[in-house]
Amino acid sequence: MGEYRAYTVGVKLVSSVGSEFQSDTIFGQFCWALRFLEGEAVLKDFLSSYEKEKAPPLLISNGFPKGYVAKPMLIPVSQQQLGRILGESNRLEASSKIKTIKRMSIMPKALLKELQKEVITPRNLFEAMYRSYGTMVTEEHGRRASVVQHNTIDRARGSVRDGGLYASDEVFFHPEAGHFEIYLKTTYFSRDDLVRVFRYMGNEGFGRDASTGKGHFRCEVEDGIELPEPEQPNAFMTLSAYVPAEDDPVRGYYGVLHKYGKLGGLYAKGGAEVFRNPFKVPLIMFSAGSTFFDADYGRAKVYGRLLDHVHANKDIRHYAYAFPIGMNIEDTHEDV
Repeated sequence: MGEYRAYTVGVKLVSSVGSEFQSDTIFGQFCWALRFLEGEAVLKDFLSSYEKEKAPPLLISNGFPKGYVAKPMLIPVSQQQLGRILGESNRLEASSKIKTIKRMSIMPKALLKELQKEVITPRNLFEAMYRSYGTMVTEEHGRRASVVQHNTIDRARGSVRDGGLYASDEVFFHPEAGHFEIYLKTTYFSRDDLVRVFRYMGNEGFGRDASTGKGHFRCEVEDGIELPEPEQPNAFMTLSAYVPAEDDPVRGYYGVLHKYGKLGGLYAKGGAEVFRNPFKVPLIMFSAGSTFFDADYGRAKVYGRLLDHVHANKDIRHYAYAFPIGMNIEDTHEDV
């Protein structure tokens, strides 16, 4: 199918949202949008190309706050190193800041670009984030998580059902926040195709509780991807949730996600096609920011797979490809 074409999808939320922009969720909703827009035959042809072609026809990253990217996972900075970097007295005074930096899963793309000019170590990663702390956003910047109370309506009586009060978690963003970027590489779709599908997704709503008005967004699709990569990478970082294929490298530093996937679209209510079961089997996936050593990394190299055996319906699959960017990270450590 040719070489990958790269795109950046700019997303602006216009409502609260019940789900994070994770790659497997985006892929699932992308497939249902394609099915509703173009028909079942087009969706089946797209999915079958994952088996026919050596390169996946579409790679999708997580969504990141605009101007930010995943923070690479490395071995934690040791207490001895923190003492040398900050001094013992300053380390105690800055304990809250240190905890926040360690907990953060994102960092500015511009900061990663500077770090990519040399070998990235736990120490210089921490030092760069500590110096830039005052200008960085954290995951809490511009967002507010709220527990929202709901009533269950008795449709027969047209009134609230007794004992029908329940709560759900929702995330609201400040009007100046709520901007995200999703990265795509594809050999299958044109830019116009992507615009049509993502605008449909934005109009219908993304993720949990989309049917009640959550997850609505506006979007633009731009050519190209601006992500910093070193000249001589010895590893890669995934920007998506990821499950390695049999021969993929697994030595590195990683976080894990426990996924309890729910089917969407026409299968969301658990119809006969899915044997009355709208849930996938539980999965463990590497999270975005996980890093893996690979001396043979190249920009065209593919990691991950489309998982099968995730549901009794054998046609149902789960997206688990890495969206990799090259890294040059330290392979030895001090004070471990």
